[in-house]
Amino acid sequence: MLRPMAYITQFFTVDYWFGFPPFITVPLLIISCLVFAIFLCGGIASIMLYPKIENRWKRQVVRHAGTGAAWIGFIGLLLVFMRYERIPVFMYRYWFLFLAIGAAVWIIRVRRYALHRREKLEQETRAYHTKEKYLQQ
Repeated sequence: MLRPMAYITQFFTVDYWFGFPPFITVPLLIISCLVFAIFLCGGIASIMLYPKIENRWKRQVVRHAGTGAAWIGFIGLLLVFMRYERIPVFMYRYWFLFLAIGAAVWIIRVRRYALHRREKLEQETRAYHTKEKYLQQ
């Protein structure tokens, strides 16, 4: 009978994070490459499309989210490659932990930016459009 707690407790050992990791399996390699490639492609697509968004607030949020997603996808693919090639410094599991912490911080910052700056940016957008309406020739 499988004991799930036995598998969870290994995450709290130092040897799991800093020990020599086993070879990466093919399904894990494919899944991790797909996930990070989706982040990278989504980030690049949003970076390319954000200038076409009319609303300034939405444009800024898409720009911040796209930039972060592209960086996380790029760094993740780089770490998967380093793990696959067994390059000693970058193949350890703690790099993926740092990447996950960085992704969580990025999501929190984009969310905070989207929620707290929305009112101010919408007021600036309204003031800009009002000014443009009277300055047109």
